[in-house]
Amino acid sequence: MANHGKILTDLLRVCKKCEREAYSEDDLLLFVPCSQSKHGYKNICKICANKRNYEHPKKKDWKTDHQTKKRYGVDRKTYLDRMQSSSSCEICGSTEELCYDHDHTTMAFRGVLCRACNRSIGQLGDTAKGLEKALAYLTKERNDSETH
Repeated sequence: MANHGKILTDLLRVCKKCEREAYSEDDLLLFVPCSQSKHGYKNICKICANKRNYEHPKKKDWKTDHQTKKRYGVDRKTYLDRMQSSSSCEICGSTEELCYDHDHTTMAFRGVLCRACNRSIGQLGDTAKGLEKALAYLTKERNDSETH
């Protein structure tokens, strides 16, 4: 472990995985919070904790179950079944970064979209009216002086 010229008594935390060191309150923000710990943080940095959680199948499944219920109001099995209803974006046909599209008011599943299409309709208000306004703008007749 390098102490970078610091006095070892100033050392508040060391990550048990990557040996990242915390010497100040700002450095501690990179560590996992813990109310039972002396300094309020665990001896593991957020990067290592996230990597550990991602690699641990039991924790990953729990997080997926929790997140699908919280975000979409459905269990993990329903979420996975719905995501398998299409192998490509239902708007552009892309197979990259597919998302679960749902109505944010009713939570009703609408379909599978790529991230770009999902964001695009969201930025247009997530309504048919928003999309109609965009379409009207794009198809509006223009004379040559307006296009240059």
